Amino acid sequence: MNETTLLREAGPEAPALTPAARAAARAALLEEIAAAGTRRWRSRLPGRRVSLRIGTALVAVAAAWTTAVVVAPEDAVPQSPAPSAAAPAPGGITLVAAEAVTFPVALDPEPEGLAPLHSRRGGMPRYGSTPPYFVAAYEPAYLVSGGPGATEPASGDPGRVLLGLYPEDPRSSEEYGFWPEGEPTGTATVDGAEASVWTEDGTVSLLWERPDGQWVWLAGEGAQARAEALVAVGESIVDRPQPVGLQFGLAPAGWSVGGYEESRSLDLVSDADPLQSLRLSATGAQYTGTIDGLLDGMPTAAPVETVTVQGRPGRLALLTGDAGTPPSWTLLGQLPDGRFFQLLAPQELTREQLLQIGEQVTAAS
Repeated sequence: MNETTLLREAGPEAPALTPAARAAARAALLEEIAAAGTRRWRSRLPGRRVSLRIGTALVAVAAAWTTAVVVAPEDAVPQSPAPSAAAPAPGGITLVAAEAVTFPVALDPEPEGLAPLHSRRGGMPRYGSTPPYFVAAYEPAYLVSGGPGATEPASGDPGRVLLGLYPEDPRSSEEYGFWPEGEPTGTATVDGAEASVWTEDGTVSLLWERPDGQWVWLAGEGAQARAEALVAVGESIVDRPQPVGLQFGLAPAGWSVGGYEESRSLDLVSDADPLQSLRLSATGAQYTGTIDGLLDGMPTAAPVETVTVQGRPGRLALLTGDAGTPPSWTLLGQLPDGRFFQLLAPQELTREQLLQIGEQVTAAS
């Protein structure tokens, strides 16, 4: 999603956001504020269009992805009811066992000192008319896993690598957010394929087409800003699906994965009605507030209920709808590693179904 799309969808002329969208954006904003101290490197990188489009426009992405897109069949939840599935809700929703949501490729080996943050984008005209595509940002591992006070290791900054996997040449649409601009400055060979090379402001980028017709974009910064280093990364790409950081154990039947941001958010969308969505999000290790702090200021339609989720205190609330829109659910719980998670769901799901879904939410530490 580029800046033009962000302004169109989240700017002053965009349609009014639902309470669920505002809640998702607010939770992301709280986390982003808490995480600001660990992201000093973002402000000093050249050509920050990459990070803005891929990693840091979190509030706008959270708002936009609340009604995310329907994606390819391989990411759909299975259609047979799970043994613990709830009876259909009044709107006809049945819960089924959910398959793991995965990112399609891996690096073997991963660049030393780096760890991936996976995401999936595109697929719906409202949020970008491009087909679905994948992005993995390989960031310094101490920043990916570290909480407050995470410090750069003595060995120094290992650099960064950005991997994009596209169903077509990403230069075909501005909505892919492809960068850099202009003509390539050279070429390189990756697994026998000719790759275009760009060198600009301390960043090196490679772009090539795989034999299966998919396009790969690699961008390297810091220690990774060398064409030979990126060629080695490109030749380490293997077709090995990897589970993403957040997972549903139960999900509505007939709903598909819409999009995700590693360890931050995962969206399911009704195949029959794309306006119905279920969003799972989690706070980062940097968030030091309380579970009730995530509800402050939310427009609730009834008193907040204290519930038990995965053996820990949780919160369940019905959010007031905007004019012409119905109320929606929000459920807050706590993961075993101490982070909080939030479910935002349409009222077509029953209270009991939402609690069942919350019981089977999992997240990678």
